[in-house]
Amino acid sequence: MSKDVPLCASAPHHITAAFSPRWTEDRLTTGSVGVGLAVEPRLTICTGTSLGGPVTGTASKVLKLLGVEGVTVSASRALPWGMGYASSGASAVAAALLASALRGVSISRSLQAAHAVEVEDRTGLGDVLAISCGIGVVLRRRPGAPGLGEVDCVPAPPSVSVVTLETGFMSTQELLSSLGQSYYSASEDLVKALDRDFSFDRFASLVTQFTESLGLARWLLGEGADEVIRRTPGLIGYYVKKRLLVLLVERDEAYDAVKHLTSSYRFKARLLEPSREGPSLTLVA
Repeated sequence: MSKDVPLCASAPHHITAAFSPRWTEDRLTTGSVGVGLAVEPRLTICTGTSLGGPVTGTASKVLKLLGVEGVTVSASRALPWGMGYASSGASAVAAALLASALRGVSISRSLQAAHAVEVEDRTGLGDVLAISCGIGVVLRRRPGAPGLGEVDCVPAPPSVSVVTLETGFMSTQELLSSLGQSYYSASEDLVKALDRDFSFDRFASLVTQFTESLGLARWLLGEGADEVIRRTPGLIGYYVKKRLLVLLVERDEAYDAVKHLTSSYRFKARLLEPSREGPSLTLVA
């Protein structure tokens, strides 16, 4: 495809609920098993049109690795970085898709390059694999890059929205150093349970049990946090990623849920939607 043709690639974000890393000597087979939610708004990068700013960081490295040169690429940043939204992973997937179109290389090869950059930079272990599926609840059954790892998705019901409470920043490296074997063992048990019966309802139930059994909400927000969260209007389930509280709520009570959280805690709440579509390419009119 000509570099002069305006083109955009977009990808959903991803909020991991539980994971267990797998380290090997190969960046392509290094990764994690786990489960999370693909959410929108999406991250978008484009050629031939101006968005929020230039492509930097992970996306820039992916484009360079895949030989995209001599073309101006800009990016939108719909969600903050370092909060647990896998913005780096979303940018890597979008960059890989764009490079695939511009350079005429396979999407599998491009996504594997994106995964390798994430692993090398320690910005993510399984987000590229998860976002490559990118719809609703995402289950990473086998670790590794797309084409080597195994991933599955199940759409969230149309009646479900996602509310997050942003309590602070945390890098992936900080996250990895803060977690212990009890978290990883519980994550593996959760993945095995979902592998036997993978559905949205089972995810919502099991991830809440996982969160409460490990005391993750209390760690994040202090004693009594679980009781406050359980009083959220329309609550379906909840979990914690980094310093981010994630709630699944009934769509018709989402604004009441936001009001409840912000009246209980002085942090920014954000209303999101489960992703209904994986990564995509669009020609700009």
